[in-house]
Amino acid sequence: MPHGGYMNSIKLNVSQHVLNSNLLCTEFERFLAQNNVHPQQRFKVITCVLEALSNVLEHTNSQLEEIIIILHCNSDLITIDLMDNSPFISLNEEVSCPPPLSLSGRGLWIIQHWMDLVRFQSSVAGTHLRLSLLRS
Repeated sequence: MPHGGYMNSIKLNVSQHVLNSNLLCTEFERFLAQNNVHPQQRFKVITCVLEALSNVLEHTNSQLEEIIIILHCNSDLITIDLMDNSPFISLNEEVSCPPPLSLSGRGLWIIQHWMDLVRFQSSVAGTHLRLSLLRS
Protein backbone atom coordinates (compact mmCIF):
# COMPACT_ATOMS: atom_id res chain seq x y z
CA MET A 1 0.00 0.00 0.00
CA PRO A 2 1.51 3.40 -0.94
CA HIS A 3 2.75 5.55 1.94
CA GLY A 4 0.32 8.30 2.95
CA GLY A 5 -2.24 7.30 0.33
CA TYR A 6 0.01 8.38 -2.56
CA MET A 7 1.92 6.38 -5.10
CA ASN A 8 5.50 5.93 -3.97
CA SER A 9 7.15 5.83 -7.43
CA ILE A 10 7.21 8.21 -10.37
CA LYS A 11 8.76 7.57 -13.79
CA LEU A 12 9.56 10.35 -16.24
CA ASN A 13 10.84 10.07 -19.77
CA VAL A 14 12.83 13.25 -20.17
CA SER A 15 12.35 15.55 -23.16
CA GLN A 16 13.35 19.09 -24.08
CA HIS A 17 9.75 20.19 -23.43
CA VAL A 18 9.91 18.83 -19.88
CA LEU A 19 13.20 20.62 -19.18
CA ASN A 20 12.25 23.92 -20.83
CA SER A 21 8.99 24.18 -18.93
CA ASN A 22 10.57 23.23 -15.59
CA LEU A 23 8.14 20.31 -15.36
CA LEU A 24 10.84 17.95 -14.12
CA CYS A 25 11.51 20.00 -10.98
CA THR A 26 7.80 20.66 -10.46
CA GLU A 27 6.85 16.99 -10.76
CA PHE A 28 9.64 15.80 -8.48
CA GLU A 29 8.93 18.52 -5.92
CA ARG A 30 5.23 17.61 -5.86
CA PHE A 31 5.95 13.87 -5.67
CA LEU A 32 8.48 14.27 -2.84
CA ALA A 33 6.17 16.60 -0.88
CA GLN A 34 3.29 14.12 -1.24
CA ASN A 35 5.57 11.47 0.20
CA ASN A 36 6.39 13.72 3.18
CA VAL A 37 10.06 14.16 2.26
CA HIS A 38 11.70 16.95 4.29
CA PRO A 39 12.32 20.15 2.23
CA GLN A 40 16.11 19.91 2.67
CA GLN A 41 16.10 16.37 1.33
CA ARG A 42 13.83 17.41 -1.56
CA PHE A 43 16.42 20.06 -2.46
CA LYS A 44 19.24 17.47 -2.36
CA VAL A 45 17.34 14.95 -4.47
CA ILE A 46 16.28 17.45 -7.14
CA THR A 47 19.75 19.03 -7.31
CA CYS A 48 21.42 15.63 -7.68
CA VAL A 49 18.95 14.55 -10.38
CA LEU A 50 19.63 17.76 -12.33
CA GLU A 51 23.41 17.35 -11.91
CA ALA A 52 23.27 13.72 -13.05
CA LEU A 53 21.08 14.63 -16.01
CA SER A 54 23.44 17.47 -16.95
CA ASN A 55 26.44 15.10 -16.78
CA VAL A 56 24.74 12.58 -19.07
CA LEU A 57 23.95 15.26 -21.63
CA GLU A 58 27.39 16.88 -21.43
CA HIS A 59 29.57 13.77 -21.40
CA THR A 60 27.68 11.28 -23.62
CA ASN A 61 25.91 11.15 -26.95
CA SER A 62 22.56 10.40 -25.30
CA GLN A 63 19.58 12.47 -26.36
CA LEU A 64 17.05 13.71 -23.81
CA GLU A 65 14.33 11.45 -25.19
CA GLU A 66 16.53 8.44 -24.41
CA ILE A 67 16.80 9.17 -20.67
CA ILE A 68 14.45 7.70 -18.08
CA ILE A 69 14.30 8.81 -14.45
CA ILE A 70 12.48 6.80 -11.80
CA LEU A 71 12.09 8.21 -8.30
CA HIS A 72 10.95 5.87 -5.52
CA CYS A 73 10.14 6.69 -1.89
CA ASN A 74 9.43 4.40 0.98
CA SER A 75 9.41 5.10 4.71
CA ASP A 76 13.19 4.99 5.11
CA LEU A 77 14.80 5.46 1.68
CA ILE A 78 14.58 7.61 -1.44
CA THR A 79 15.97 5.94 -4.58
CA ILE A 80 16.61 7.62 -7.91
CA ASP A 81 17.32 5.55 -11.02
CA LEU A 82 18.60 7.39 -14.08
CA MET A 83 18.95 5.24 -17.18
CA ASP A 84 20.35 6.26 -20.54
CA ASN A 85 21.66 4.56 -23.65
CA SER A 86 25.27 5.72 -23.38
CA PRO A 87 28.05 3.14 -23.21
CA PHE A 88 28.87 2.26 -19.60
CA ILE A 89 31.96 3.96 -18.16
CA SER A 90 32.91 3.08 -14.60
CA LEU A 91 32.87 6.17 -12.35
CA ASN A 92 32.91 4.54 -8.93
CA GLU A 93 36.03 6.30 -7.67
CA GLU A 94 35.67 9.11 -5.15
CA VAL A 95 36.12 12.53 -6.75
CA SER A 96 37.74 15.45 -4.99
CA CYS A 97 36.19 18.86 -4.52
CA PRO A 98 37.07 21.09 -7.47
CA PRO A 99 38.79 24.46 -6.94
CA PRO A 100 36.38 27.37 -6.29
CA LEU A 101 36.99 28.97 -9.69
CA SER A 102 36.70 25.71 -11.65
CA LEU A 103 34.03 25.77 -14.35
CA SER A 104 33.23 22.07 -13.99
CA GLY A 105 33.57 19.07 -11.74
CA ARG A 106 31.10 19.98 -8.99
CA GLY A 107 28.19 17.79 -10.07
CA LEU A 108 29.67 14.39 -9.33
CA TRP A 109 31.27 15.68 -6.12
CA ILE A 110 27.89 17.03 -4.93
CA ILE A 111 26.15 13.77 -5.84
CA GLN A 112 28.74 11.65 -4.01
CA HIS A 113 28.58 13.79 -0.86
CA TRP A 114 24.83 14.37 -0.65
CA MET A 115 23.67 10.83 -1.42
CA ASP A 116 24.18 7.87 0.89
CA LEU A 117 24.79 5.49 -2.01
CA VAL A 118 25.91 6.19 -5.58
CA ARG A 119 26.18 3.25 -7.95
CA PHE A 120 26.98 3.25 -11.66
CA GLN A 121 26.32 0.01 -13.48
CA SER A 122 25.96 -1.35 -16.96
CA SER A 123 22.44 -2.11 -18.16
CA VAL A 124 20.99 -3.79 -21.22
CA ALA A 125 20.21 -0.36 -22.68
CA GLY A 126 23.46 1.37 -21.63
CA THR A 127 24.18 3.00 -18.27
CA HIS A 128 22.19 2.94 -15.04
CA LEU A 129 22.92 5.39 -12.23
CA ARG A 130 21.29 4.62 -8.88
CA LEU A 131 21.28 7.23 -6.12
CA SER A 132 19.93 6.46 -2.65
CA LEU A 133 19.27 8.79 0.27
CA LEU A 134 18.24 7.70 3.75
CA ARG A 135 15.17 9.60 4.91
CA SER A 136 15.67 11.72 7.99
